[in-house]
Amino acid sequence: MKVITSIDGMRAFSIQTHRAGKTLGLVPTMGALHEGHFSLIHRAKAQCDETIVSIFVNPAQFGPSEDYDRYPRDLNEDIERLRPFNIAGVFAPSVEEMYPAGFETFVDPGPLAARLEGASRPGHFRGVATVVLKLFSIVGPDLAYFGQKDFQQTAVIRRMVHDLNLGVRLVVCPTVRDEDGLAISSRNAYLNSSGRESAQRLSRGLRQAQELVWNGETRAERVKDEIRQALGGDSALRLDYVEIVQPGSLAPVERITAGNVALAAAWIGPTRLIDNVIFGPKDASAEDLLQAAQGAAAPKGAPLHAPGLETESLRLQIQNCRDCAAISSVLLPPREFLLKYLRSDYPDLSSVRVLVIGRDAPWIAEHYLYRSPEWKDPFVSRLYELVGVSHFAEFKSRFALTDALRCHASIIPAPEKALGNCARHVREEIKLFPNLRTIVILGEAACLQFQRFILGRSAGEVIPLNRLLAEKGWAEEEVRCEEIKDRPLRLIYCHHPVGDYQSTPSIAQMLGEATG
Repeated sequence: MKVITSIDGMRAFSIQTHRAGKTLGLVPTMGALHEGHFSLIHRAKAQCDETIVSIFVNPAQFGPSEDYDRYPRDLNEDIERLRPFNIAGVFAPSVEEMYPAGFETFVDPGPLAARLEGASRPGHFRGVATVVLKLFSIVGPDLAYFGQKDFQQTAVIRRMVHDLNLGVRLVVCPTVRDEDGLAISSRNAYLNSSGRESAQRLSRGLRQAQELVWNGETRAERVKDEIRQALGGDSALRLDYVEIVQPGSLAPVERITAGNVALAAAWIGPTRLIDNVIFGPKDASAEDLLQAAQGAAAPKGAPLHAPGLETESLRLQIQNCRDCAAISSVLLPPREFLLKYLRSDYPDLSSVRVLVIGRDAPWIAEHYLYRSPEWKDPFVSRLYELVGVSHFAEFKSRFALTDALRCHASIIPAPEKALGNCARHVREEIKLFPNLRTIVILGEAACLQFQRFILGRSAGEVIPLNRLLAEKGWAEEEVRCEEIKDRPLRLIYCHHPVGDYQSTPSIAQMLGEATG
């Protein structure tokens, strides 16, 4: 296990790892390592070829009256505790290495960071976002691992990753708790026995709120009152805030649905602790609930449902994807695809003659084309140019759109196991359209999936997309496939509208006959 203290040394290790074709996982910590950190390391080692644990107490995220000076530090002990994990290395830079003289550039984390923890700790998320961006830049991880306990932090970092196009996959792992239910935290070391008893009221209040929802209560204010009452009557405990929010936007909710999160912070004497609970059915695992939270976004006008029923349905939907080691729990559960929208958008399935298969996975679920047809992101705009339409109504009158992958995975290249796992959904969708004549295949992932897992070609028979499109920027072939036995199928291969370095000229004229 390497102990790396310089930025240049860490970068050299990262370059060497990626040149060897290996994936690199990062577990960012501030030291004082505990079982919560170890759970992240276990996940990283299961999903990555090499794992780096960073240890750095970041002064930029502590306010002037906070506990930076007394925050527990023992680098040598942390290193010894990491040795049994057989990780690749520890990155433990000094403050001077991370913030040299003259440092003055910080990240503005935006509105997500302005409330809750951000309101109680002004400047905290500015420091968090800055150091995480620096770590991502220095370590160059493919995946980075964070704990559910710091729920708002994960939302802020995910927004930063998305907005700044960082290309790092975030994995959020369930909160680890002691036997008494208290969420494990480095700051628990500050608590004496009586302080720990007071701290347990925080986790106990959240559990009572969860039980209230299990019994059918969905009024957020009533559930928050339950938490406040559970924390009352203890002079050593002072509630900072309690709120129930939509997980993506952190906006307060009036009615609780599956995936909503209760966030709370409290002072136990001079020690400040945070905790949260995700609402869902009683038998849902911690992983199921995290998946629900990371994907929850109630459609506009959707009726309210008891979280139990809603999340149970979600659990069944995501089970196969959680078994897919390529993507397991990395970002979001499968979002709604073509099957969900057929009844409303395609009352006459026989009218669809062209199916488009691409990679359209907007980070914000509400921006998915069929959910928000008025939203035009770069993918949608360039797709319309490619097929020769100007708006969604015209598009759906001639085409249907689906995806090679069932989740928001953005790993490039897409893992072949994931493409194979999701090919069964594509096959089912092909069967739905009795007059399907043409399939437009966008980008390398869909090209590989269709040839390898729909047409059943061996790895040696698959023609790479760049070779197919070398001359014209598009290519076509006529095939027979198991899903449509009574007629040949025309395939048109194109560059992905936003995922490739090249673009395909409009194929509208080629499609005119197919959709006419």
